[in-house]
Amino acid sequence: MQLKNEDKNKNLTILFLILTIALTWLFQFMPMIIGLDIQNTSISSFDFASLFFTIGGVMPTLIAVIFVLIFYTKEGIKDFMKRCFVPDRECALAILISLGLVCFESFVTQMLAKLFGAENLGFEGLKLIVKNPLYFFYFLFWGIISGPFSEEFGWRGFLTDRLFDKTTLVRMSLFIGFIWGLWHLPLYFYPAQIQHEWFMINPFLGLSFIVSCMSAALVYSTIYVISKRKVFPIFFLHMFKNIILTGAMIYPFSKTYSIVVLPVEIVIDVLFYVIISHTKFFKSRLNECYMLSGLRQEK
Repeated sequence: MQLKNEDKNKNLTILFLILTIALTWLFQFMPMIIGLDIQNTSISSFDFASLFFTIGGVMPTLIAVIFVLIFYTKEGIKDFMKRCFVPDRECALAILISLGLVCFESFVTQMLAKLFGAENLGFEGLKLIVKNPLYFFYFLFWGIISGPFSEEFGWRGFLTDRLFDKTTLVRMSLFIGFIWGLWHLPLYFYPAQIQHEWFMINPFLGLSFIVSCMSAALVYSTIYVISKRKVFPIFFLHMFKNIILTGAMIYPFSKTYSIVVLPVEIVIDVLFYVIISHTKFFKSRLNECYMLSGLRQEK
């Protein structure tokens, strides 16, 4: 009976990965196949190609939610929704840690970029918020929509929870990060996307984005453990990385910053995981997280 349950769990996980990657690539490559103009396409460009771009981008979340509703018991669905939408004290701590980490990565990246002669960051996003605080909600909305809500229900809420094992945390995180990086493949063909910019600067730099997804996945797993399986704070971690480290809050930034940011992110993410994972606090949370993972129930 246990073997059958393990086989079912494995098959459902594999099916999630296949459908997520296949449907994302199908939709996001479709504008190129049918000859649409994708020069400025992004989630907020509102051209026809952006419809395919956006639908493809929400596949991790869409498929995860469908799978949870179909294959989980009522208790399992309740646990999933609670982890995604109900914040608590652990979430607040995890959000603060995430913000501090991303701001530190931005600071180190800019300091290194300046050593190579780069100009200061523009901080246009922050300047807009200072002039009109309502812009905070504008950036919050697009920051959450353009990655966290479209992806994290799937990568962390569903996949991480299914693969979670305290004895294989590093291996699991690197695997999810590698798949996550490959999932972004269509973005390399959209000129308005930073993955395309990195690849045009240097193919090796562009491909190092996949490595950065793997290092970032170590951080995401750390936040997952600290918050006791909660996905809620990971929405903010993803948003911070999008709108602060490489996004609107500090834009415009120099080409030098663009080149330096991925190596800095990879190194600091790995150091963050190594340091935090050796603390008694993390080890205690890891054991609690492992025990709580049994709350996920399937039909």
